[in-house]
Amino acid sequence: MTGVKPGWQLRAIVTMTLVKICSITNIADALSAVDAGADYLGFIGVPNTPRYVTPAQYHAIANELPTGVKPVVVVRDVADAVPYGAPIIQYYSGDTAVVPTSVELLPVIRPQSVDDLPQLLAGAPTRAIGVVVDAYHPTKLGGAGVVTDWNIAAEAVRLSSAPIFLAGGLTPDNVAAAVAAVHPFAVDVSSGVEKSPGFKDHDKVVAFVVAVK
Repeated sequence: MTGVKPGWQLRAIVTMTLVKICSITNIADALSAVDAGADYLGFIGVPNTPRYVTPAQYHAIANELPTGVKPVVVVRDVADAVPYGAPIIQYYSGDTAVVPTSVELLPVIRPQSVDDLPQLLAGAPTRAIGVVVDAYHPTKLGGAGVVTDWNIAAEAVRLSSAPIFLAGGLTPDNVAAAVAAVHPFAVDVSSGVEKSPGFKDHDKVVAFVVAVK
């Protein structure tokens, strides 16, 4: 992959790993995650899923976030994020030309083996601020609790010129080991800190952030 800022891999190793708490659906969970030290908050824009929020719900929460916490809208196709007007779009497919160049892009890849990485990483746009490496699941895009193969993720860190966000099956119990094995720029958690789909366990969120940082 070309055109992405070099040197991210080294910084990912020598600086503190960032944290993205995903699938936020309400203001109480959002502010709790912020208080715990989250750097990014994720909002699901995929209809007919248990953690889906509408554009209006997203704005009601995002408008209450303090400066410095970055909201990310997660969608299947990048065009689905247009109604949200979010500053960062995390997506699985689609033509990125439909969103303004001021919007930051965070594509998701779900490699089944190391051999998949060169092609998947090459498919990320040059304006991407990072690449999310998630676990492959035959029917679900994310939030399935399946643990990503950390050997594959570590190889992605080695090969990619963009920062790697590690997702897939992370919990307060395994995230420290994941960071040590992969050295990602950031970690991304959803179901691993929930008490039920779409509702966070605030104690688990705190434990997760502490384990990372």
